[in-house]
Amino acid sequence: MRINRDQVCISRAKDFRFFLNRGRGHMWAYLLNRLHWHTYPRLHFVSRFPVHLDIETSAVCNMRCPMCFTTTDDFKAKIDKGLMEFSLFKKAVDEASRYKAYSIRISHRGEPFVHPQAVDFIAYAKQKGIKEVASLSNILALTPELFEKAMKAGLDWLTISFDGLGKTYEEIRKPAKFEESLAKVTAYKSIKEKARSDKPVIKIQSVWPAIKDYAREYIDLFSPFVDAISSNPLIDYLHNDNPEAIEYWDNFDCPTPYQRLTVLFNGQVPYCHNDEFNTFIVGDVLESSIYDIWNGSKMRRVRQAHAQHEGVEVLSACKHCFLPRKAEPVVEHFGGKRIVVEKYTGRSEEIGR
Repeated sequence: MRINRDQVCISRAKDFRFFLNRGRGHMWAYLLNRLHWHTYPRLHFVSRFPVHLDIETSAVCNMRCPMCFTTTDDFKAKIDKGLMEFSLFKKAVDEASRYKAYSIRISHRGEPFVHPQAVDFIAYAKQKGIKEVASLSNILALTPELFEKAMKAGLDWLTISFDGLGKTYEEIRKPAKFEESLAKVTAYKSIKEKARSDKPVIKIQSVWPAIKDYAREYIDLFSPFVDAISSNPLIDYLHNDNPEAIEYWDNFDCPTPYQRLTVLFNGQVPYCHNDEFNTFIVGDVLESSIYDIWNGSKMRRVRQAHAQHEGVEVLSACKHCFLPRKAEPVVEHFGGKRIVVEKYTGRSEEIGR
């Protein structure tokens, strides 16, 4: 099974500190989870319940990043925005708890910390025994005070999207200001140290084009404050790439239908977390259980399509997904460090084209 390395660790000490602290407190369960995550897709094994749930607590974003699909007229016209009701969140988490799902992430297409009950979501999931509660964030709304509340509620893992430095960051992550966002990251570290807490483990990430000319400075700046630093290739979320130039891996077999499921803020369930435009809804948590959706006929069709290497042909969102696209290695050197990032064939590296 060929899986793109869509994210590359560029930290000095690799991901060791991140993974060590991520599993702290339940290391054996964490290692078993990693085993399931990587082997189930290769064996085409369907567990009774998803290994992981993405729960879209917020479909509202407070940033206007030029490379993001949420800024397009097509997305604005087709996709509803809103905040998840706590009752729906409880329904999803209660079922995940019954089936002993290992992890949930309280974010998807929006910014979770604009939701006034974000901390309550974290606390409830931890009370129900979810071992890893994670979130993505652009941290515009995540004040140090709110971060401390999330930490005390039990947040295990926070990934911060922080594209570039200085003016580059401000041009991409509008309307955030670089110095204010940097001060938040440093404050998070101080809060964790004061509480003598290893969690939440913090990963910071940037799209590679935003830092490729000063990757060393980026790493040097954030290394003292976070557990891991990663870069991502620029994904064609705007669907601007020339379709005739796109190449796909031969016999691609996607791991996602064997790993995770996504519950949107309104209860709908798309077939994949990369189906940002809801092209194929496989169920609704308000009408049926996650168990029934995961094991239902529509998800079986998705898995069959990939098992037959036809995902790109018969599943619309797969055609635009980054996972089945061919990538080429790009070797970069800075400060004596050699890293290999990936660039998808047939695409530009210009942000916000």
